[in-house]
Amino acid sequence: MDKIKKFFEKKKADTKFKLAGEGHKLNETVQQPKLSKNLAPTQARSEASTSAAQQQAAAAALARLEKKKDPTPQQRSAAIIRAQALKELELEKQDTSIQKLTLSEKTQKLPSSNELAVSGVYYKCPLIGPEVLPKKEIEKLIKEFLYQQLEDEEAGLTACLVIHTLNKPQEKVQQCVETLFRYLENIVQNPTEEKYHKIRINNKVYQERVGQLEGVQQFLQAAGFQLKSIPNAQQEPEDFWVLSNTQPEHIEYISNLRDGLISAEPIRPDLDRGIQILMPSQAAQRMELPSDFFWLTTEEIKREQQLKTEAAEKGLMLRTRAMRERDEKAASRKYRFTLIRIKFPDGPVLQGTFKVNETMQDVRLFVCDALEEPFIEFNLVSPAGVVNQSDIQDSTLLDLQLCPSAIFHFTPAVASSSGYLKDELMILMQSM
Repeated sequence: MDKIKKFFEKKKADTKFKLAGEGHKLNETVQQPKLSKNLAPTQARSEASTSAAQQQAAAAALARLEKKKDPTPQQRSAAIIRAQALKELELEKQDTSIQKLTLSEKTQKLPSSNELAVSGVYYKCPLIGPEVLPKKEIEKLIKEFLYQQLEDEEAGLTACLVIHTLNKPQEKVQQCVETLFRYLENIVQNPTEEKYHKIRINNKVYQERVGQLEGVQQFLQAAGFQLKSIPNAQQEPEDFWVLSNTQPEHIEYISNLRDGLISAEPIRPDLDRGIQILMPSQAAQRMELPSDFFWLTTEEIKREQQLKTEAAEKGLMLRTRAMRERDEKAASRKYRFTLIRIKFPDGPVLQGTFKVNETMQDVRLFVCDALEEPFIEFNLVSPAGVVNQSDIQDSTLLDLQLCPSAIFHFTPAVASSSGYLKDELMILMQSM
């Protein structure tokens, strides 16, 4: 049950943290944000900003040098891998012909597992454990976890999470929460009014908005209701939820439970990035994406070739802008995930899986988390030479047409002679 309490506490802390603004290193000079709308980096950096970046990079390099005077086995292994990656980079002859990962045109045969750039799409949920599994399996573990917690003393808070997490669609969940809130609010505001102490099971509102949802029974029981059969106006037995405890301290508990119901959020599994570090030679190979990346069935995949033929025929037609936009919108609906690769100047290629509705800012955070020095200045440049300008940071990967895959070049403000990625990530290349 401590996990449930910590979950609610973490949600409150996250909200406060987001309101606190951007974080900084303790020894970092905090600069005021620029007000200019033109946030794109220019070719001519100011002498002051370049100097500041160089000083920061130099300090970081000195720190790494001190740390690596007596390198650990992990650091020695990472250095060897970096050298191999750099060697491959120098031998690579396909810098200008970066291949885009797509479904194979041989649609009659799906790619085998050893031809896939990533084996599938996986999820994790730190609240319940370290497991990384397909979405259905991790959702099953979340459900099992919640029902186990219902047996503990804070069953009311757990029931709130059950209602929010295990029911769909969201509209029905919202209706249920609003109705249950009204039941408890009437009791809190009018604790002595007996008419608010009973909920008729056959009531139309209860049946349509509440009765069919998972977790409602446990929630009402935690609130102090008991299921009883009592005579109705026609003296016929009818089932009611009846509040059994109206003491002031229990009314206070009901008030807290009411607030918990409104503030609770569903427990959702997080997309696992499936992080991989590739050698240049591995990244240059043409690899396919699994069907998990697409809103397509096997039969629909087999129809890809036919659709491509029809698209070619449409290209010969004189089409209006509206027709082209409609076709582009229809095409975009088939993507669920996208595979992003970041190519570093010293050779390694960082790979991760993203939802198509994530943003470029999410990609930057992913890169920062993989860096040995996460606060260095850098840009992500597409093969076409387009720099990731700040005005597109909130644009989705789907809107930016970075699906079903894309590759960027990592361009630091100041070059590093000791590599960019964390040693523990470089070690991952040994198992590739």
